[in-house]
Amino acid sequence: MKKSSLNNHLIIAMPHLNDTIFNKSVILINDHSHDGAMGLIINKPLNSKNASKILFNNFNDITEKIENNIYFGGPVNLESYFILHDNSYLIDKSVPVSSNLSLTSDIKALDDIAKGKGPKYYKFNMGYSGWSSGQLEKEIKNGDWLIFKNPDNFIFDVPDEKKWIHTINKLGIDFHKDWTGAGGEA
Repeated sequence: MKKSSLNNHLIIAMPHLNDTIFNKSVILINDHSHDGAMGLIINKPLNSKNASKILFNNFNDITEKIENNIYFGGPVNLESYFILHDNSYLIDKSVPVSSNLSLTSDIKALDDIAKGKGPKYYKFNMGYSGWSSGQLEKEIKNGDWLIFKNPDNFIFDVPDEKKWIHTINKLGIDFHKDWTGAGGEA
């Protein structure tokens, strides 16, 4: 794979990545450089009704508003959070990911969501997925991931349970008959 930024690209787990963390994961890469890569799993919601109450026990006004939008972002630094959101909402600490997506971890965003002044669409991610320098490139070369440019509106419009197969189909692969087991750049 030639050296290029994978910012605002999706990496799609190949079927042989069948561990509990990355099985059928779709990850949005939001920072990729010679130092490594960072991304968020965007199709693994935390389905526990109690998750928001446990995470936000000091923010009772937000638990109901965010409980259906809490996601497992990845296995790194699970005590951290990131809000991936549409650009209808921006604050000083919002970091642009694309022309229609931003990322923030500012507590003000949580407060604004609780008050109904936050982004229209968002995913609250616990933790993130990270790779050291050259690690992601090596995994792609090994066939662990397919690469796909993040289409506009994909993250908030395609249901989570369909994101993995949707991206596979968009790549023109019939999962049941065309699967060769080799990944890489699309």
